[in-house]
Amino acid sequence: MLVACTGKLVSLDVAHDGAALGSLDVGEGIDDFDYSPADHRVYVGAARAAKLTVATLDAHGGLTQIATVPTKEGARNGVVSRDGHVYLANSKDSELVVVGP
Repeated sequence: MLVACTGKLVSLDVAHDGAALGSLDVGEGIDDFDYSPADHRVYVGAARAAKLTVATLDAHGGLTQIATVPTKEGARNGVVSRDGHVYLANSKDSELVVVGP
């Protein structure tokens, strides 16, 4: 199970009392994240930190950061499309921030 909390993304082992398997500092201002099962990537937009973190989730629950992309302050709740674009809502500026693959 993946959980986003404040400035971290954490993977938990629900079969073993929720033991933490992996953790990444991804920046302040996380509300949500998206997961692509096809390539085991996690996309986390941090509104206050103004960045998108892309990580891989391995078979054992480990998380590895593979990219950090600057966005805009307020950009969060990213959704990844099949072609790898990530769309982040930015309510502060009433816009959609798009990050290409």
